Amino acid sequence: MQLNPEVLWAAFAKYNLTIWPLQVVAYVLIIAALFVAAKKVKHSDRIVAAILAFFWLWLGIMFWMPFAQMFAPAYALAALCVIQGVLFLIGIARPSMSYRIGTDVFSVTGLALVMYATIFYPLVGYAVGHIYPRAMLVGVFPCPTTVVTFGLFLCTEKKLPKYLLVVPFLFALLGILWASRGIVEDVGLVIAGILATAMIMYRDRKVMLVTAPRPA
Repeated sequence: MQLNPEVLWAAFAKYNLTIWPLQVVAYVLIIAALFVAAKKVKHSDRIVAAILAFFWLWLGIMFWMPFAQMFAPAYALAALCVIQGVLFLIGIARPSMSYRIGTDVFSVTGLALVMYATIFYPLVGYAVGHIYPRAMLVGVFPCPTTVVTFGLFLCTEKKLPKYLLVVPFLFALLGILWASRGIVEDVGLVIAGILATAMIMYRDRKVMLVTAPRPA
């Protein structure tokens, strides 16, 4: 079934009004994730993984599943979000990533992506008429949440398990579809997905290989 833009934005508005004030909680959680990644507090990697797990599980269960009534492919998108959330849950029990915000180009780019998702996504939406409650806000909408995920992936000091990139990259490619349907904000999603994936692949194959300690 094709999505009628007016029906879509009306559904977004109803969703935002229903879940309020979870949008505020989402922003607080992102600030918390950035703080623990910058300060490297005890269990910081588990805290970031828990925040990302909450976002992706919420998107799968509370965002996509209700939309499946008007858009059947949402069932598949819900399943992908839940899978991504479960992968982050596994990262709580067995951390495979080490988040660190530094001054390198990867961290700076990561922070820029987080800033786009949290600040400029709603501003671009406002400029084209997507005013709250029709605004897509980070943590509770898939597209800006995907950009934040890419941003945090760039703020790591260990190689990123590549299976964690699969679902976010697919969502970034889907941004082409959403942008063609009038969601102008998602042009940034496509750019963020391609840029972050390329940078992560380069960093993990080149930079970390050079700096890795040699065996005795």
